[in-house]
Amino acid sequence: MKGKRQTMNMNLNIISLNVPYPPDYGGMIDTYYRIHSLHNLGVRVHLHCFEYGRQHSKELESLCETTCYYPRKSGLLRQFSTIPYIVSSRKSEILLDNLIRNDYPILFDGLHSTFFINHPALSNRKKLVRLHNIEHKYYHALADNEKNFLKKGYFLIESAKLKRYEKVLREADYILPISVSDHEYFINEYHNSICMAPFHPFYELKSLTGTGEYVIFHGDLSVNENYLISDSLISNVFSKIPYKCIIAGKDPPGFIKTHASRYSNILVISNPDNDQMTKLIVNAQIHILPALAANGFKLKLLMALYAGRHCLVNPVVEEYAPVKNLFHVANTNAEILNTIHMLMKEPFTYEMILERQRVLSENFDVRNNAMKLIELAFNDSSKGKG
Repeated sequence: MKGKRQTMNMNLNIISLNVPYPPDYGGMIDTYYRIHSLHNLGVRVHLHCFEYGRQHSKELESLCETTCYYPRKSGLLRQFSTIPYIVSSRKSEILLDNLIRNDYPILFDGLHSTFFINHPALSNRKKLVRLHNIEHKYYHALADNEKNFLKKGYFLIESAKLKRYEKVLREADYILPISVSDHEYFINEYHNSICMAPFHPFYELKSLTGTGEYVIFHGDLSVNENYLISDSLISNVFSKIPYKCIIAGKDPPGFIKTHASRYSNILVISNPDNDQMTKLIVNAQIHILPALAANGFKLKLLMALYAGRHCLVNPVVEEYAPVKNLFHVANTNAEILNTIHMLMKEPFTYEMILERQRVLSENFDVRNNAMKLIELAFNDSSKGKG
């Protein structure tokens, strides 16, 4: 690919599982900033969004040549389909008609959006699928962590459906997983996988030198993995240290707020906006970001690395090559407590920033990532199907 002149006539359909705006720290970061990066390189994005609650945005629409919205079709009857609910609820004949009206490549954002990937009318189209997780493993992990019997049953059934349905990925020219471990799975299964790092808002490191005032855990607190981690941190870590501790994110359940309110040093911040979350990340001394399962790439880790100071994780997260050397790792609660005491006294230095900048620029440069995607979408000299 040689510069903007060649990209000016390039048009790309993107099918998004939701409206990718606002680009908050709870989700849709990768989708929104992928669109942003492609737009900056002259690609004309034709965005197709399934919507359910998220408002439209003139800023998002200004990045796209066209923007179409489709209602997500929920309902109990769809639970009885052999197709996974997250896929069948995103079926739209209007979407298919709109795709047929042009011959542009199609980027399906997530397995969720692939209902028409094997439709005969699209058989001659270049097709790419962006994957954020191995979905059947992700849903099985949700089931493992769910105490509600009905929800656990739904997650297990959806996991089984997703495992069978996943074979439609053979219809893709390229599948683009977000993490190295997911890529290893997909390349073994389908032979058409190319790892593509997450898109994000940072062109340079925002981390500050010196010492912050608090420990923070942040994420989408409506997801069972995150609220279970929050609850455990309150009981076993935050309540046992003298430092200010913050839990911040989307829709924390009531029992988390109640639990945290018993301790004067723990603060829960519900639904912070983008600016507030950025300030919370920048001013923290320690980001404690464990995970229960290695699914995809936790984008909150990338946010902490680009904008925060010390990052403390468990061995599950340590496996996230190539950034694992930028983390402090602790496994048991005792190890976590000891590491927190050490890091609260350790200033974040200019040398640490330089090393972090080197690793992140080599592996997560958004412009290079966008150029890689353009090459795959518009270069007809090679096909990914194995």
